[in-house]
Amino acid sequence: MAKQRILPFFIPMEGCPYHCVYCDQVAISGHVASPSAEEITVALAAFPTDPQAEIAFYGGSFTCLPRSRQLYYLQAAAPAIAAGRIGGIRISTRPDAVDAATCSFLQEAGVTTVELGVQSFNSKVLAAAGRGYQPQTAEKACLTVREAGLRLGVQLMTGLPEDTPRLAREAVLRSAELGAELLRIYPTLVLADTALAAWYQQGDYMPQSLAEAVSCCRDMAIAARAKGLTIIRMGINPSADVESALVAGPYHPAFGGLVLEAVKKAQIIDLLADYDTAKAATLYFPPVDLPLIWGHKRASLQQLTAAYPLLTLQSDTLLPRGSLRWVCGEESRLSQETYWCQKTVSAWQ
Repeated sequence: MAKQRILPFFIPMEGCPYHCVYCDQVAISGHVASPSAEEITVALAAFPTDPQAEIAFYGGSFTCLPRSRQLYYLQAAAPAIAAGRIGGIRISTRPDAVDAATCSFLQEAGVTTVELGVQSFNSKVLAAAGRGYQPQTAEKACLTVREAGLRLGVQLMTGLPEDTPRLAREAVLRSAELGAELLRIYPTLVLADTALAAWYQQGDYMPQSLAEAVSCCRDMAIAARAKGLTIIRMGINPSADVESALVAGPYHPAFGGLVLEAVKKAQIIDLLADYDTAKAATLYFPPVDLPLIWGHKRASLQQLTAAYPLLTLQSDTLLPRGSLRWVCGEESRLSQETYWCQKTVSAWQ
């Protein structure tokens, strides 16, 4: 699937009735003030025509805004949609701020995609994070968005208080069951001046390490691919604002890349599970996957070389993206990524 073009605007903290324990929208978005209609119009005029593109309103809980304020933003995008310069509008909001009437209003105003900040489908995790709703509320919101004919995106977090890797990957599977097409995954970061920062400093909360977060998100990514979900982001967008506010937690400017490398490494290990490392063999991969095979600063390559000293790595232009082929003498095995992900998820269950 080709990456969809998005023109993003951020409306930090506008409309949201809660202040979750982890939240600092200014640091996360890098924006303090919300955009004006004039700024939106200027940005749209400079944006290349793309009938598949969307203008997106992120950061706050869009449908918690007064209806007049929602219209202010939606109508700023309407001329570009009418002219065919963009395909529609994407908004992010809370699950408890969505119902059938709201979805009907959004659809009539040009919204095509709704991303719900679900974070978790577990009641203990939601309560500990201060989200203010139950899993049933999130589930109903997902179904309502889909029933309205809108494309559904789900945003999940890992490492929240009371969360576990098992709950995190189950949240991905539940998202798929509820009709999600898009997924965002964010490891919890401890940001200054949040409740989570106070808990951390008091010793009442410990964030995931980078290795733990990568491992957890690796399994979430495997679950997403097994169910056909498109992951549109893993990890907070790197910025000076985030780095200056960061107290602790699994932050890395290339976090998503680390996760994808971990997925590929797990696929390789599975394929080579019965390999007699005393024999010479070749692992073939498509050229497009070379960065995943090599890894960040060639770390994955070094680990493979150490574990399999007689294994040769060779690119093969005939292999499709995500596939691997292992050859050892007369023996040959093929690993296709989607099937491998499905097999892995089945083994969990």
